Amino acid sequence: MKRTVTIVLALALSAALLAGLAGCGGASPEEKVPLHFIQFFDPDCPFCKQMEPTIEKLQRDYESKIYKFEIIDVSTEEGLRQADEFGVFITPTFVLLDADGNELDRISGAATEENMVKFIERGMDDVSGTSGGPRDEIPTTGGTETGE
Repeated sequence: MKRTVTIVLALALSAALLAGLAGCGGASPEEKVPLHFIQFFDPDCPFCKQMEPTIEKLQRDYESKIYKFEIIDVSTEEGLRQADEFGVFITPTFVLLDADGNELDRISGAATEENMVKFIERGMDDVSGTSGGPRDEIPTTGGTETGE
């Protein structure tokens, strides 16, 4: 009897541990907000370099919460093609897309961390249906034209 109880407890503990480990990687794709964040950047752009610490922090904070967090290097042929496809002329440019690939919002130029958080949060609100209606434009401090 003791052995059966010990085996059952061991199995229950193992199942609980496995369930806990499965949840350690952040939200599952089904739990993530269907928002796609894209940054178009150029490694030679001073404004992009200025934004690097902010983008790294945003990526740490939001990559587990939103569907996709993508950084596109416009100094590559593929990156320049994608920038052209999105009508991006300045780096950095930040674009938010919904699950269907529709553009929700855009910032062209460098912005503060506080403003970038507002940008992502209002995109999350937009796709979850909790947006608060009209909003102010997010101020930026400049950008660099992309090459053709």
